[in-house]
Amino acid sequence: MINKKFDISFSNHAELNKLFSFYDQNGYVKLGKIVSDNYIKILIKVTNDLMMGKRTYPGMFFKLDDPKGNYYNIKHEDIHNEKFSGPSNRYKKIKDLEYVPEFLNCIKLKILKKFSEKYIGSQVSSMRSMILNKSHINSSILPFHQDVSNKWKMSKKPFFTLWMSLNGATKKNGCLKVIEGSHKYGILNYGNNLSSLVEKKLKKNNKVVFLELRPGEAVLFSNYTVHGSNKNKTKKNRLGFTVCLLDAKTKNLKTNKSYPKVFGKNSLSLSKISKLKKIPKKVYEN
Repeated sequence: MINKKFDISFSNHAELNKLFSFYDQNGYVKLGKIVSDNYIKILIKVTNDLMMGKRTYPGMFFKLDDPKGNYYNIKHEDIHNEKFSGPSNRYKKIKDLEYVPEFLNCIKLKILKKFSEKYIGSQVSSMRSMILNKSHINSSILPFHQDVSNKWKMSKKPFFTLWMSLNGATKKNGCLKVIEGSHKYGILNYGNNLSSLVEKKLKKNNKVVFLELRPGEAVLFSNYTVHGSNKNKTKKNRLGFTVCLLDAKTKNLKTNKSYPKVFGKNSLSLSKISKLKKIPKKVYEN
């Protein structure tokens, strides 16, 4: 169950309708502060412990940033190298946070449940839940892209993503940036990565918004919204927690597996994950 002392998101009907309206129009919406300062400190400690190997989960996904900060050198879908390879504060991504109690609590925040009920339904799964770390040493950019693609082997498309700052997100340290209203164009090219021509046209006709956040503040954006981030130019890593949600009926077409269920019947709970000895195989793994 959620400890109400750290969940400071809200579910006031009138305020929710304002958030829904802004999200529908712009493809993103700032949610304000949704987690208490004390709980943010706990999440930062858990994150650092995972990076340093002080807390371990066999089978957990880790992805290091490119040593020279070149995004285009990073290998994706490289299953054999998506694992812990020693203590480092340069892990760009740490996934499988549905199985970490402190982060499962965040996935089950009441504001996320309300958005899920509005846009997805009562039975909801997580496509991925992860730490997005932008190192202060040779960080890479995240090019403008969509978190949806016709090439992904999924029976349904994901709906939206929550992005919460753990230690502050600014223009200088590489906060999330979105192209406002870009969700209305649907899937561009095949989705995910954009051609330079499409990106140029989008920027010409739509506003680029930098979503600066204080620790514990969050933004929710459509998976169709074009987004990215710049390099971190500060002397401190930028840490963010993110979770992407979809209909629980969604299957991976390669394996016919379902994604981890977070809302609804037989969804993950603190008691269920406490009994696991290792992270379950990814939906794309046989």
